Formats: sequence, C-alpha cells, structure tokens
Amino acid sequence: MQHEKDEELYIQFAKFEQKCKEFERARVIYKFALQQLTKAQAQQLYKEYTAFEKQHGERQEIEDVIIGRRRFQYKEAVEMNPQNYDAWFDYARLEENDGSAESVREVYEQAISNVPPVNEKKYWRRYIYLWINYALYEELEAKDIERAREVYKQALSVVPHKSFTFAKLWLLAATFEVRQKDLKAARKLLGYALGALSWSGVFASLS
Repeated sequence: MQHEKDEELYIQFAKFEQKCKEFERARVIYKFALQQLTKAQAQQLYKEYTAFEKQHGERQEIEDVIIGRRRFQYKEAVEMNPQNYDAWFDYARLEENDGSAESVREVYEQAISNVPPVNEKKYWRRYIYLWINYALYEELEAKDIERAREVYKQALSVVPHKSFTFAKLWLLAATFEVRQKDLKAARKLLGYALGALSWSGVFASLS
C-alpha cells in the first residue's frame, strides 16, 4: 500500500540523517512524518522515533515521545470501541496529567457522547463515572464552578431515570452545591431525587 511505502521512506530518510550524525534533522523528519500520516499508517514510525529519542534525546523529549505513544494507543482503543469506558478513563487521566484544560475537556466530551446503547444499569455504571470524573475535574482542577455545575446538570439529564438511577450522582451533585454554599439548590436536587420519581422506580434502583 502507498502509505506503507511513505512510512518506510520517512524512516529510511531519518535513519540516513542519523548515520550522518545529523540528529536534529532526523528528529525533524520523524516529527514531520508523524504529522503527515494517520495513526494507523505510522505504527512502525512511532516505534522508530521512540527508539531514536531514547538513544539521542533529552529526558523531556523522551517523556514527550512516551506520552505521545500512550495517547496514540488510547485513541486507537476508543476508535475501535467507543463504549470502551476504561480506555476513555485512561485517556482522560493522561490528558489531565500531561495535557491542557482544552484537551482534557475534549476527551471527556468525546467520551460522554458515547451513551450506552441499552437501558440496563450494569452497562451505565462506568459511563456515569466518566461524568462524575469530568465534574470533579472542572471543580477541583480547573476551578471552573459553572462548568462543573453544568456537567452535573447534563449528567442527571442523560440518565433514563424511569428505568434506573444513580444515588451517587444525585448525592455528588447535591454536595457540590453544599460546597458552593447554595443550600437551596442542594435541597432541590435531593428533593427531586426523593420526590419526583416513584418509590418503585427510584429506591429499587438506588444501589
């Protein structure tokens, strides 16, 4: 295939520069190639670039390559299976540790867009924890209270409460409002959880 030829050409070009002791030129070629090829087209290229940086790079450059490799793997995993919520968790943690606030939000927004295909609680548990982690990130890390409030609001709106609900989500949303000293909002959330849904519909599924 053409992309395999392109990948091999970039690799050989970079290795030629390495043999000539032109390490910065080789680095530029690797980085340029990774920008030109898709993830699926550049697996061997990533391996070669990682080996190059381990041999010739500085510590930060090596760490950047490792992070890039992990990001590459998580993207592949969630593209193959968008309902792989564990992979989304790993991807979000990576961005929280090494990415920007924008990249963290982008990952969470992509993750929560993948709603479980069936209304059975067991398939929703990990999905709801993505929402919870997102809200906690906005409140505790990004310090964006309004965004955190909106995440809780959207999370509660997406749950099919007539089929099941999640006590933890209600309580976290309410205690969030308590931390913001908005007791009226907290009471409203708890009152809705207790009163707006039927006893058989809510309390049978609060576990």
